[in-house]
Amino acid sequence: MAGPVTPVLALSGVAYANNAYNNGFSPASLVDVKPLLFGGIALLFLELFAAVPGMEPVATALGWTAFVGAMISPVQNPSPAQNILKITGKG
Repeated sequence: MAGPVTPVLALSGVAYANNAYNNGFSPASLVDVKPLLFGGIALLFLELFAAVPGMEPVATALGWTAFVGAMISPVQNPSPAQNILKITGKG
């Protein structure tokens, strides 16, 4: 995997897992694939952007910025970073 694929796949996986954790791993939250669907759409757009000559590093940086932003911002409440702190007993 290269370019923006890695950060967007990581973002999608973290968002899906955080959604399942926030909902207590209920069957409904495990079937909820919206984070994976939106991650696929974001990946499509970033790959199209990366196809422009010279834009692959920019698309990759944008993907990693989105990953870090999703980890620390409370888009899902609580955020993945807050859940990690709670699981490890530090928060």
